[in-house]
Amino acid sequence: MGRFGRIQTAAAAALVAVVSIALVFAERYPAAERSAQLRVIEFNEPDGQILSYRHLAGSTEVRMRGTELAPQANLHLKIGSRPGFVELDINRGQINGLVPAPHLGKDFLTYVLWAVSVDGHAANLGEITFNGASPVSINVTTPYQTFWLMITAEPSYAVVDPSSSVVMYSVKQDLVTDNRALPIQGDLFYFTHYANYESAPGAATGNVPNQLLQARKAVELASKSGVLVADRSGSAGLKEEAYTREALSQAMTFLDRAEDAYRKNPKDQEVVQFARTAAQSAENARALALGAVGGLLVHQLENEVANLRNELARLRASPPEERLKSDPAAHAAANPGAATPPPMGASPLPIAVAAPPLVKQPAVWFAVVGWVLAVVLLFRRRSL
Repeated sequence: MGRFGRIQTAAAAALVAVVSIALVFAERYPAAERSAQLRVIEFNEPDGQILSYRHLAGSTEVRMRGTELAPQANLHLKIGSRPGFVELDINRGQINGLVPAPHLGKDFLTYVLWAVSVDGHAANLGEITFNGASPVSINVTTPYQTFWLMITAEPSYAVVDPSSSVVMYSVKQDLVTDNRALPIQGDLFYFTHYANYESAPGAATGNVPNQLLQARKAVELASKSGVLVADRSGSAGLKEEAYTREALSQAMTFLDRAEDAYRKNPKDQEVVQFARTAAQSAENARALALGAVGGLLVHQLENEVANLRNELARLRASPPEERLKSDPAAHAAANPGAATPPPMGASPLPIAVAAPPLVKQPAVWFAVVGWVLAVVLLFRRRSL
């Protein structure tokens, strides 16, 4: 075999490997599992401010203002530095102008207060709850010393990442006192995996407890997230994936217990107890499935890369003729003038059937890239 023949064989082998990797990746990572992305939400509102609280200097008053989603909302809270943490206190009656969360989207059932660090990490401080139309006093803490505050509409109290529906945010302080917080220059932004929610207003829910509604929504969202979408009951999988599915199973169990308690006595405290536990477990499962916490997606990718490397090694070890025979796509690419015969017993496809657009065929794009590399190598060797 001459030099040109060897180069052709090497190019064909490279093409087989590239196409095989593309097909295996597309098969093992469905679109639903590749959709989770860490997004940055840039927050551009007038007077938004990052504040640094003076260590052990006593309490200072901070004001929060409503965004265009809640233009009438406002809030005053006291924030003070304590040994080892910063304490935030919202008294009853000091929050006004918030409409029920379902008005902002049918996926939203409550509000959550967040402390956002200077590097964009948002920490869930607690749920903003109401007794009828009146807010309930809350007292929460954070280990952060420097942060800005926001309130977002959320599907449940237990979310680990905020939505993009910010209704209130902290602004510059007007008071000049000895314990006044130190303003910090910087952009206001945060990261989240949970940017996509239904924005159409939700329907009336009757007298169903809000905690039970949150549990139902949390289980629904978790069931549609990442690896939890696909049925992998017959696969070995990773232990992280098994834990994720176990968390969802626990959430469903607690939701069933909450529903059963609600049917027996809608005012039973067990309804709220089981519902909040169900929401917590479901949100844990969703966070794991989307990569918001833990390393499930990273371990999945590492596992699949190892499998692809093994597949590539197997292809390299097999004879060139076998490589082409084992992959019809590579055979067609290596022999563009030859028609690929249909499988035995299969009727030929009608000519009128239209092929899917190239943009929806990642394997074809990988094949094109493989051939371009082969041509480049060919001309490079001929020039030597």
